[in-house]
Amino acid sequence: MAGQMVHMEVAYRLAERMGIDEGKAEFILGSVAPDSVYFSEFYLEKKVHSHFFENCGPWGDTQDYDQWIVNIKSFWNKYVKNEMNSKKKSYLLGMCVHNLTDYWNDLMIWRVLQKNMLKSMSYEVFKEEYYPEAQALNKWMFQNSPNTAEIFRLLGEAETIDFEDYVTADNQNTMREHLVGNQYNIQGKIDVSGHKYFPSEMLMNFIDVALDRIVSQLEEFECYA
Repeated sequence: MAGQMVHMEVAYRLAERMGIDEGKAEFILGSVAPDSVYFSEFYLEKKVHSHFFENCGPWGDTQDYDQWIVNIKSFWNKYVKNEMNSKKKSYLLGMCVHNLTDYWNDLMIWRVLQKNMLKSMSYEVFKEEYYPEAQALNKWMFQNSPNTAEIFRLLGEAETIDFEDYVTADNQNTMREHLVGNQYNIQGKIDVSGHKYFPSEMLMNFIDVALDRIVSQLEEFECYA
């Protein structure tokens, strides 16, 4: 799955493209809200639900990508489409964008690197090589995106909410404090020039391509209606 800075970068660019103004802060928060379940008990079960991943296969080994899209569209139709409160609608749309971003990250990054790397290493070694590079790229994105300051300003002012059995305001507040005070409280410059498997160029291409594809998917969901 994509890291939180990548999620917020994608969401911020989408907000600019889609003209989201009212509820923009909540849209940014929604774009990372599904990951807030990591700060709750029984997060292994909860993350499947918050990522709309039911019946898609084992976590980390997606078997049914079509079902994942069906689940996301079902959430859109049930909760987003007819929501009248603009801030809440933006927040819920952000949750959909989070999971569409993870969907494309799974296909364009995770699976592609697996295909290339598993030719010469075991799955366990692959994970040991992949995760440090992915985590470093998220920190690199934080340091190098021209949108970082505005993204975190919006994140800080967003209103957290409890939503159904998906996410809680308490978990989101804890996550937000963690992102600001820990995860992205970075000392020193992040250098990713030596990455062997997941270079920065691959990440930037992913963001550009995923943006276009997510916009097309949201249009299919009648997002602009």
